[in-house]
Amino acid sequence: MVALVGTMTSTATAMGGGMDRPMDRPAPGMPDHSRMSDGSVWINTDIITIMANNNLPQFHFWYTADEDGSHVRFSTSYVMLVEFEDLNDDQAYQSNELLYFAPLAAYEWTLTTGEITEGDITTEVWLKYTKSGVKTSMPEMSLAALDGMGDIQRFSDVTLQIWAHIYLEDYTGEITDDHGVHFNYTVAGRSELKMDIEIGNFPFSSENSSVAIQTLQRENEALDGQNVHRHRIETRERFRNVTIDSDMNWTTTGGNETRFERMDCSQCQRMDFVDSETGIAQGFYSWIDTAVITWPGGETEAVNVTASYIPLGDGVAVYLAYPYFDDGSILHDPSIGLYPEGAPSVGVQLDFVLIAGIGGVALLALLVVLVRKK
Repeated sequence: MVALVGTMTSTATAMGGGMDRPMDRPAPGMPDHSRMSDGSVWINTDIITIMANNNLPQFHFWYTADEDGSHVRFSTSYVMLVEFEDLNDDQAYQSNELLYFAPLAAYEWTLTTGEITEGDITTEVWLKYTKSGVKTSMPEMSLAALDGMGDIQRFSDVTLQIWAHIYLEDYTGEITDDHGVHFNYTVAGRSELKMDIEIGNFPFSSENSSVAIQTLQRENEALDGQNVHRHRIETRERFRNVTIDSDMNWTTTGGNETRFERMDCSQCQRMDFVDSETGIAQGFYSWIDTAVITWPGGETEAVNVTASYIPLGDGVAVYLAYPYFDDGSILHDPSIGLYPEGAPSVGVQLDFVLIAGIGGVALLALLVVLVRKK
């Protein structure tokens, strides 16, 4: 039912022991980025640290104050490209509507980075994933409930780009088309990574088919191994709040994906990762429910984005579904990020405890000697 492709192997590689990481830290608040020897890219602010996988679009993120994410660590992976036919007319993807799919790990990806500065101040850091052709050798992949590798060649010429930005200050943007402004949004400075997903040259089977991207949201990645399924996932929908335990698994039968209902008075939908012990929201994945199609000739049109989800037992698959845009392209804006007020208490560092303990013992010994001399 869900193709979880390449994510387990890539995660294990990226998260393994002796992790290659930048030793320096940015100035307070200022975004910075580094490329490691394994090709991964690290972005740092005083609030969030993000590690981007070099092999496929995958982001691990945690609080900068939480060294290496040993207490709280999340990830967002872009896993699969899908063509489907909306049989139940809900505008969302369910697995029993699948026509064709392809794992994104089967394609070559180029990861580039850059920054924007004003004077001596870095105001924006960006990174960009760009899809190219099929890999000459297939990576080790993990598939669940879908037989085979999908239709890799069918989607080989699809253009797909994920351009992600983090800003020093809050950033305000607009969703616009030829008919005007449809929505204004704000990206939180230093704590939110805003992405632009652009898809083009998609081989639609008919005017009745749609496109979906499967993302995988995970919260049980803390390096100390003690935080498995620590968070619950909460989202506010049109008529109610929805809570999902992160160890739920709905993958027993096809078509279990549930459509997100649009939140009241908002075009920005959001899933929060809430600490089950404290009730504090720490991380999130969000998306705007409007995308913009650019048609041949340059005309632009704002269209609805409908999302569905399914818990997998070790994460939640979220499907972002886009309508038909044959011979054109579509642009959409999701985000990942952290709530600064949700930062965990990481406690006193061990080396400080040791130094303080040794100092205390030395001081006590000195006092004993002085007392005896008297």
